[in-house]
Amino acid sequence: MDENIQTMTDQATETLGTLAVTYGISMVGAIVILIAGFWVANRARSAVVRLMQRFDDIDQTLTEFLAGLVRYTIIAVTVLAVLAEFGVQTASLLAVMGAAGLAIGLALQGTLSNVAAGVMLLFLRPFKLGDFIEAGGVSGSVKAITLFRTELSTPDN
Repeated sequence: MDENIQTMTDQATETLGTLAVTYGISMVGAIVILIAGFWVANRARSAVVRLMQRFDDIDQTLTEFLAGLVRYTIIAVTVLAVLAEFGVQTASLLAVMGAAGLAIGLALQGTLSNVAAGVMLLFLRPFKLGDFIEAGGVSGSVKAITLFRTELSTPDN
């Protein structure tokens, strides 16, 4: 009876050792990829902010938007690389992400066109803070320009 327990214990120890070596290497690789990916994402975000701050006519809101977009794109690629390290088939995940992106884009079509218009306003700067403009039947001084809205101060407040 004791020999049977000893044999089972030896087999379990051997199996656990094999699993630890097999998945331990993948785990270490995944952790390295994750740390490197987040480091690169933060460095890329900082680089985009520094690059865009060199230009005086680019608004801070647009700078933050583009820097965040770059950061989250790199993080998404990093997560896919970590999943691939564990043997997950990433082609199907990419297809699902693409389909989800298309569905979200179609659902938010009106909102996304407004965001695109906001980006164009921030980038092209057809008017600046303090300018008196008329838009949509409302006239006033431009108080703030953000990604989603432009605030006007009307003459009658």
